[in-house]
Amino acid sequence: MSSDSFTHPEMSGDEVSARLADAGFCIGPAVNVRRTVLDTFDGRLSAAGLRLELREEDSGELLLSERRSPADQLAVTAVSPVDADPDRSPFRARLAPVIGVRALIPLMTVTARRTVAVRRDGAGKIRVAVAVQDRVLLGGSQPASLGWGVEVEALQGYAKDADQARALLASLGLTSHGSTLLDLVAEGAGVDLRGYEGSPTVPLEADEPARDGFRRVLVRLADIFDANWEGTVNDVDPEFLHDLRVAVRRTRSVLAQGRHVVASGDRDRFRHGFAWLGEQTGPARDLDVYVTEWDRYVAPLGSNAAALLAPLRSHIVSLRQDEHERLARALHSEPCRDLRTAWCSWLRAGGDGTGTGTMPRDAGRPLGEVVVERMVAAQDQVLARGRGIGPRSPAEDLHELRKDAKKLRYLLECFASLLAGGPRKAFVQHLKALQDNLGEHQDTEVHASRLREMSKDLYRRPETTADTMLAMGQLSEQLDRRRQAARDEFSERFAAYDTKRTRRAFADLLSSAGLSSAGLSSPGDGSAGGR
Repeated sequence: MSSDSFTHPEMSGDEVSARLADAGFCIGPAVNVRRTVLDTFDGRLSAAGLRLELREEDSGELLLSERRSPADQLAVTAVSPVDADPDRSPFRARLAPVIGVRALIPLMTVTARRTVAVRRDGAGKIRVAVAVQDRVLLGGSQPASLGWGVEVEALQGYAKDADQARALLASLGLTSHGSTLLDLVAEGAGVDLRGYEGSPTVPLEADEPARDGFRRVLVRLADIFDANWEGTVNDVDPEFLHDLRVAVRRTRSVLAQGRHVVASGDRDRFRHGFAWLGEQTGPARDLDVYVTEWDRYVAPLGSNAAALLAPLRSHIVSLRQDEHERLARALHSEPCRDLRTAWCSWLRAGGDGTGTGTMPRDAGRPLGEVVVERMVAAQDQVLARGRGIGPRSPAEDLHELRKDAKKLRYLLECFASLLAGGPRKAFVQHLKALQDNLGEHQDTEVHASRLREMSKDLYRRPETTADTMLAMGQLSEQLDRRRQAARDEFSERFAAYDTKRTRRAFADLLSSAGLSSAGLSSPGDGSAGGR
């Protein structure tokens, strides 16, 4: 079932119903209906061309529809939006690969009085339905900009009947909008049903002063932090904390890259504040990853071992809940409140660091030149550190390289509008392959260490069986194998990154901004330079 909406500037919904009755439609009773659009915060269903709607009358009904495709319908006994859970729904197979770990949340709720007019065939089967909806309210109380509207609900196999109904409405002077009533209401209310766009990219010009470009990037990152704050505090789903944490790390990185662009006193003060905030978010995020990766970690052990590990998983979930509660308190704390207030005030004031009376030396330089210098320095650091890592290097060296790679990645993401999309994506492919390896090594390193700590805690509990302890030993070995596999693969991954092909991709990236690294510092080719 798909639908198109129609409106008329002068007619009323009752008048349209009367005209439909004259045309041979059977008019049903008017009922009050509540319609809620459900999606993830970042609009993953919308991006996949799907719409999930909870429609409530006497009972509840979930409708999952795809553009111009019949809608699946599910009658539900509980009508709260939180009960639209893919794990308890026949839609699970369709939704789970799209939404991943994200929770479904209500993006918009509309109430209306709904009257359905239907036309049946000789056997009494409905061939087309026209829904007239008036008294449209947004959120159940605020009048919508669209007071009423008509939707033609096309049923599978009866496209001709739907076309005839549309033609009838057009003959009455109604205007077709080519979208649903919900879309029209959302547009009038300024609600974006596509979800929140969390990209750090903002429009930038290569020749604008560096202080202006850096400030706009930092303002955008502050917006992303604020957008994810409530979802993190309420622990709606793990991605809120992840995106908030990335916004904090990007902010710290951009401030670090802003030496001689941002006044040193302001730069150091806020870097210290966001470092503290990053420390607050770390433990909860590590446990989030442990939970989301759990199935992947235990799958190689077999179903019996996975069952024996249930007490461990329960312990991890409990620890995760404790850390999220601690994080919520930290985000509500006075130090966090003071940091956010001071940061917003500084950004509103211009964020150029001129309050000291001395303009930083790079603040007025062209943004493109400054960013290219920072990108070249970041790439040089990745290559220099990576070339220094050998088979006997400690794990901490790989962790530091991972942080170096992130700094380069953040520059590419935050200042992406200075770069052409094609060359940027081509270079990021090389960088991402290295980052994936380093991320696997770091996650398994952290989780193996945390598992040893948790094993000690569970060992002291009388309800922990010997079989569970043995299964934890198997999981520890599994994590160690994964960590070692990533460690063994590192030299190959880095060698694939430290090549002429990657350097050409990096040069193309800089050239795409009308800039180059000519005259800027660059390390020697090193052992991999001949590739």
